[in-house]
Amino acid sequence: MVDPYDTSALAVLPFPVPGPNLRHLYRHHSIAQNGTEAEQEKARQRGINDRPWDPATLSAPVYRVEMWRWLEDVVCWFNHEYGWDTSQVIPDCWPEHPHLIHEIAALADDRYRAAVAHNGGPLENWHRVTVPWFLDRMRRSIKSHCEERHQAWPARARYARQVAQQSFDQRWLKANEDVQAVGVLSGKPWLEMENGDELNVVTGEIRNRAEDQRLTQEEEERQRSGQDPLPGALPAEDKNGPE
Repeated sequence: MVDPYDTSALAVLPFPVPGPNLRHLYRHHSIAQNGTEAEQEKARQRGINDRPWDPATLSAPVYRVEMWRWLEDVVCWFNHEYGWDTSQVIPDCWPEHPHLIHEIAALADDRYRAAVAHNGGPLENWHRVTVPWFLDRMRRSIKSHCEERHQAWPARARYARQVAQQSFDQRWLKANEDVQAVGVLSGKPWLEMENGDELNVVTGEIRNRAEDQRLTQEEEERQRSGQDPLPGALPAEDKNGPE
């Protein structure tokens, strides 16, 4: 008799299922996309932005724990079912490669959606498109660096130069020159900022229309009450600043 807990007798192994909390996220996003209008509105009100296929969006430890467990199971499953050649095996150091974490999460997500589909089309597409593209990108990115053991990031020095302050300043200087040129050529130099201020990208002047309006109202009240203008106050017609 076959041991019901022994999977060695199976010709193919079942695809790993994500944990209950990740399945809850999948259900939420499925309703948000395919539910009734009322269900979609209720899903939007929940404001859940965690997405199992994008690990960086998982904001709670309970989601992260299930993600790591699921991806570990998926990698072991994939290597057993599809890793016939060494070039097809996901290296065991994959958690130390951020690009592989992103890729494996998308690979697992695509396969999970195919597993719960009601026809074989998504699974056929996974075999025909997703897997070959994943393996090709992995081979081109990893090459032979981690065949025997994990190697340090070859591009570490180049990345360090990129995030250095001097390099950032040079890139931002070029970006500012471009923004200023567009402001001059378009005749629309004012840029609205997140705090409500507006920045003139050509002159560097900052204004706030709400604040200007409040000061204008205060100045008009002072004038109506016969008080002298405040020192440095602009004429009423200049309160909104240049257009």
